[in-house]
Amino acid sequence: MNRLSSFIFSSEGHLVGRLRVATRLGIWIAVGLAAFDILINIVFAYPSDPKNINPSRLQTYFEYGRSTDAQLARMTRPDSAQTAPITLAGWYNPLTAEENKEAPPRPIVTFYGMSHAVQLAHALTRISNAYTPRAVGAPGATANWAYGAYLRDRGGRKSRAVVLALMSANLPMITTMSPMTWNIGFPMPYTEDRFFIDNDKLRVIHPPYDSFEQYVDAFSDPAKWSAVSDIFAKYDTMYSPFIRQASFLDHSSLFRLVRRAYGQRLERSTRAAVLDQTGFRPDSEQIKVARAIVREFAQHARADGMIPVIYIVNNFGYSDYLFQALSPVLAADKIPYVSSHQIVSANDPRGYVPNSHFTDAVDEQLAQALIKVINDAK
Repeated sequence: MNRLSSFIFSSEGHLVGRLRVATRLGIWIAVGLAAFDILINIVFAYPSDPKNINPSRLQTYFEYGRSTDAQLARMTRPDSAQTAPITLAGWYNPLTAEENKEAPPRPIVTFYGMSHAVQLAHALTRISNAYTPRAVGAPGATANWAYGAYLRDRGGRKSRAVVLALMSANLPMITTMSPMTWNIGFPMPYTEDRFFIDNDKLRVIHPPYDSFEQYVDAFSDPAKWSAVSDIFAKYDTMYSPFIRQASFLDHSSLFRLVRRAYGQRLERSTRAAVLDQTGFRPDSEQIKVARAIVREFAQHARADGMIPVIYIVNNFGYSDYLFQALSPVLAADKIPYVSSHQIVSANDPRGYVPNSHFTDAVDEQLAQALIKVINDAK
């Protein structure tokens, strides 16, 4: 064998050897990852009981990224006594109002919105006997849910004033149909009206179901659930089949982390399209819809003989951008409002508690401001 042939043979042998080592290493890495994946699913298995609402932090962490449908399947039971409590919240039908029916006869103020609106109603009770609060709320409710609730309730046909809450943190989600599409880490199945602008008019697409019973019926039938998904895909600006649809990959904790990262990127891009460093973009669909909702809410309330009030929740870190975005329509239509930036700076953490709500002291100051707004509008 000449020197050239010997060199080639030797080089090929070394290459084959390196490939074998790389292949073995790859196999061991794959086996190690698979074992790690299985171990995580065993050690940090999420509770199967839908009524267990206190999983550990690590169980919650490794659950993030599971598909929406898989999370709903874990939470949902046909029997309302056995299903996860969160699956019963927020439904339009029946629309639940929190009120003290034994309160002495006083003018009623009805609130529509997220938990911040309900907290304001509670603060009103603490500081004054002048009004009786009535709260119609849903966890994390967007402004489109709140306005849809108002249209179905109309102040219970007995309110002196009605308060519609909008929040800066979820304003970009005003063009969705359910928090199951945008609250990726903790999807909730209740639905929302989808409002849009058509020829300068506010139009609405009602959700494919609006009650727990209708949801269970659709979710348990693949054909019906597929039809629901088609509607969401058409009208919900945050719908993603990759986030929504269940598959065998839901059993992989590592793949769930990948899906979680994708979901976070989707949320960031949605927010960036609506909000930049200077504030909310007035040309975005979300701000156009928000302004139209505020204007039409005030028109309906006044036509029904009630005082409309817009409650603007400026979340920590969002400055007063939402107030700035809504102020043109508030001024043009002379709509009464209470904006949290009037009481506490959105850049001052002392006014907030860790779950994003205001402190009791701030809520009580906001309630005082609300009383003055209502009294001035009489």
